[in-house]
Amino acid sequence: MNIDHFRKAVKNCKLFILCNPHNPGGRVWSKEELKIIADICYENKTIVISDEIHADLTLPSYKHTPFAKVCEKAQTNSVIFMAPSKAFNTAGLSSSYCIIENENIRQKFRRYIEGGELGEGHLFAYIPVVSAYNEQGEEWLNQVLEYIYSNVEFIDNYLQKNMPHIKAIRPQASFLIFLDCRELHLSQDKLVDFFVDKAHLALNDGSMFGKEGIGFMRLNIGCPKKTLEQAMSQLKTAYDNLHNV
Repeated sequence: MNIDHFRKAVKNCKLFILCNPHNPGGRVWSKEELKIIADICYENKTIVISDEIHADLTLPSYKHTPFAKVCEKAQTNSVIFMAPSKAFNTAGLSSSYCIIENENIRQKFRRYIEGGELGEGHLFAYIPVVSAYNEQGEEWLNQVLEYIYSNVEFIDNYLQKNMPHIKAIRPQASFLIFLDCRELHLSQDKLVDFFVDKAHLALNDGSMFGKEGIGFMRLNIGCPKKTLEQAMSQLKTAYDNLHNV
């Protein structure tokens, strides 16, 4: 995180949207980094909206720090958005929620909702949140995290062994892996063509995240390992043909 750049960029901004953990990069911000953000935004009178939808998917050896728990300045100057949809696969139930410690900000947000901009949750939106976050969901989530971590290991090891010019950027959170394909020396259009028409795989085009994503593709590994094995086999065939030309 470029703190000097952030300090300049946030000046005079009324609102800063923080992705914690980061998406699409998969970065888990440290408590120290988050505290610096809290201090800068508080001094600048910039409210922080912290998107923590990937928090429950923090992988082993890393620890997620909720922004509002970093310090008092963060607690009183933030809106935390969360949902069980990513970790517990309930996106279709529309059960997102927010946590607002500051009474003044909370009342303003409530008036905004009551004004019709956002709808209240429906009946089936509440039940999965309760089910996910009580003891019924803990064992399942722990197993999911172990499975995702093993998928990360598989992808990383497979690429190193079979396709060294494609490198996996190991995420610290979530089930999304950026693939660094810059050593293939393909334009972005040809890179997408390589994955779609040659490997027959549908990944996220890295350029959709900005110019920094050029040369990258994003792979979803939140699936059975058998699916990933097939995907890697198809990618290897396309890779070998590319390097045989």
